[in-house]
Amino acid sequence: MTKQTAERRSNRRRLFAAVHLHSMQSREDLVTLTRSGYAGVRLAGHFALSEMGDRELVSLIALLRDARGVGLRVSWSGDRGALEIGCLRHLDPPRQSDGTFAWSAQQGASLVVRRGPAFLAVEDTRYGERRRFDIDRSEPAAAVLDASRWGHTITPEEAASIHALELHDLVFRSGDHGVGIAVRQGVWCV
Repeated sequence: MTKQTAERRSNRRRLFAAVHLHSMQSREDLVTLTRSGYAGVRLAGHFALSEMGDRELVSLIALLRDARGVGLRVSWSGDRGALEIGCLRHLDPPRQSDGTFAWSAQQGASLVVRRGPAFLAVEDTRYGERRRFDIDRSEPAAAVLDASRWGHTITPEEAASIHALELHDLVFRSGDHGVGIAVRQGVWCV
């Protein structure tokens, strides 16, 4: 590879794609941007999180999760209002109207899920010590953690099952919509 080619690739990796939230529909859209050489996504608009509709808010959180999962940073603007954000600290925060970030990134904090054939293994270091959760894939809660759809509507069966996941801050829920917030990091070969 020539020096000029290496410089072009390096410059592309620093580029952020300017997009609207509604133009991004799935993790696959983010993968396409990554393969095109983008380092991140710059979301258009300003998001008042506590005023957003349930489905739109959950879709935004899913976008943040999936962008992190494919190696993209998200630059965005928003105000959290009264929304509790403790469980989201492993995701890219919005810049607020006053120029500060809505939450601070914790060094080394991560929440990842790996998929096995019969289970999901979640590792959480957001609260200091490492916590691990194994979730049977036959449980309805596993469908919420593993869901690739953004703005997932929680079924009555899932609602009863995800209560324990909510207690451990593994799910972000707004109304009848929810999303597992663990960043998906591949498949374990067992």
